[in-house]
This record gives sequence, structure tokens and C-alpha cells, in this order.
Amino acid sequence: MKFIPIYKHSVFIVSTGRTGTKFIGKVLPSMIDDCYSTHEPAGVFVTDRNKWKKDIKKYGFLRMTIGQLTPKYSMYKLSSDRRAGRVSDDKALKYIEQMRKLVLKDIIPELYVESNNHLHGVVDLLEKVFPNSKVVFVIRDPRTWIRSVMSTKASLLYGKIDFPFLNISMKATDFKDDPYAEKWKNMSKFEKLCWYYNKLNSFVLEKMSDKPNFKVYRYEDILIYQDREKYFKDFLDFITNFEDGFSKNYEFKPQLLNRKVNSSSKNYVIPHWRDWKNKEAVIMEKHCSKLMKKFNYGQESEWSEKVEKGYKFEIA
Repeated sequence: MKFIPIYKHSVFIVSTGRTGTKFIGKVLPSMIDDCYSTHEPAGVFVTDRNKWKKDIKKYGFLRMTIGQLTPKYSMYKLSSDRRAGRVSDDKALKYIEQMRKLVLKDIIPELYVESNNHLHGVVDLLEKVFPNSKVVFVIRDPRTWIRSVMSTKASLLYGKIDFPFLNISMKATDFKDDPYAEKWKNMSKFEKLCWYYNKLNSFVLEKMSDKPNFKVYRYEDILIYQDREKYFKDFLDFITNFEDGFSKNYEFKPQLLNRKVNSSSKNYVIPHWRDWKNKEAVIMEKHCSKLMKKFNYGQESEWSEKVEKGYKFEIA
């Protein structure tokens, strides 16, 4: 199954979700000349009915309803199926081409930017379909990430309607060699999300770390901490300059970083990690410690104390 490359200069911003990607997608056209930016195109947002209605009108009713259960029409399903070996790379490449040609059909600006956590399972295939592309990966402290994802209605991950038999979301049982496959049914949602964080981030970093068109930013560096302007400028430099000489001018507008998009901060369903039980700290450490150490998360003495005093678990 052959695919035809798409030569439009493109930037793909990928993450676990809940990392400010919707916010980034909103502000970039206000900073970069001749830039079209979109967030999760042709993807169902049950909590955003207006977007769903617009996408149904643009992409068709079948594609945006039943079609979302198939890897041919859903980038989220394609990522899960490709990771689990249910879809070959050849098919995945063709599906990516078909889905994105439909999205790009009426887009005039020269630079295309897509913020989309649904791309995680095909992130290493993007440069084949889009030879003139860059990939940015945004990683967030798993302790604040899990608090955000459990508190937002926008995420259906391992929720009541994320039915396992549909194979929509990635699961440990999708991988024969995963040490948590046999334990999956008995794992809490909290632990499943810890597993997901590690699995998704590790896959992207392993596949992309040596590629020149790839760069990683911490969510906290580009959007939260006081020196975020320095990191956001670096981010803008990276996504507006390409190896073939193509570039776009931009005007950094720091005031836009104060805007909040897609926030769940007012309705947290779990407390700040400082108020977690030791058991929760140990569960997260078990799944995420390698990445936390790599990106300098969890270095507080208070966190270390929680883990050390926590429950003892059998190491899978």
C-alpha cells in the first residue's frame, strides 16, 4: 500500500495531552507569519459539540461517527492499533496521508502546525509522509499531569465509555511482553494512567531522540516557570526554520502566554501530590521514576520521603 508524500512545511506538536497543546495551537497564528494552526483535526471531542458539528460538516458524518472506531479515519485509533501491531507501517503511512490530505485540502498558509496528542503512536512515521516537517514533544511532570487528566471531562482515557473491547485506548494487554498485562484488569485508573504516561512518553523518546527534526520541551519551561519566555522563543526559532532553507518570521508576544485554554484547575478531583497517600506516590514512582529522573521531576525531599515510607509492591 503506497503513499504519496506531502511536501508542505509542517510542524507537529505531540504529547500525552494536558500539556498546553490546545493553548499553543491557539496563540501561534498570532505570532508566526502565514501560519495555519489546528488542534486535533478530525478528532472527536465529545465535550466540544461545536467542534464536532464543524468536523462532521467538513469531513462527513460517517467519518466522524462510526469511522472514529477505525484506524483509517481516526488518528487516535491508528496510533493505538499501530503500537499494538494491529496495523502495519505500510497501512499506517497510507492512512496518515489520506487523513491529512483531507485536512490540508483548503489550507492556504505556507506553514501548517498541528497540536495533537493522537499522533503519539505514529510519530516516527510523520517525517516519511511529511518530508518537510518538524516534531516537538512536550512532556509534563506526571504528578500534575495525572491530576489534570483525572479532573477534566475532555479526557475519556480509561473512563466509563472507553470500552476495552473497542481497542481505542492503549492498554498493557496490547503488548505481550508488558509486565502489567496480566495485572491490567485489577489496576486502578490512577495506576493505569501512570502506566500510560510511561508507555507513551518512552515510545516517543525512544523513536525520535536521535532525529534532527525533533525537539523536547518541558511543559513547565515553556508555559509555567518565570523564564518561560526564553524557552518559548527557542521553541519558535525551532519551528520556523527548516533544513531546506524555508523559514517564517515571527513576533514573540509574551502577553499571550498569560491566557489559559482548556484548564481544569478549578475542579480537581484529586489533591496536590503533597497531600497524596504514600501508596499513590509509590505507584507513580514504580511506573514513572525513570522519566521523572531524566526530566528532573520528583527531586523534592518531601516526595522522596513519601516514596521511601510508602507501601512495598512487588516489582513487575
